[in-house]
Amino acid sequence: MVLTSAGRELDWQEWDEVYIVFQPTSAETHVFNETTAAILRCLDSGGGALSTDALKARTEAALGVDSAELVADDFAFATTRLEELGLIDCLDDACTVQ
Repeated sequence: MVLTSAGRELDWQEWDEVYIVFQPTSAETHVFNETTAAILRCLDSGGGALSTDALKARTEAALGVDSAELVADDFAFATTRLEELGLIDCLDDACTVQ
């Protein structure tokens, strides 16, 4: 998975564990939870493409949770939604299998 150029140009506002994010490329505003925000930030700081498993592991570390706490289906739902918004691109087959 990689962050798209649209994903790099977001304007962030954080309120507690809710993130209001403006996407200039689409002129849309999104509301993300802490997990979704962590996924984007992990990709932004990753320095390149990450496999689905590597991104999930980094997201768990960023959230301070173990793998049992971040359910694979919830992670897959968040990454699928981010891809639909044009903020990330999925490059591996694991994205489509989930």
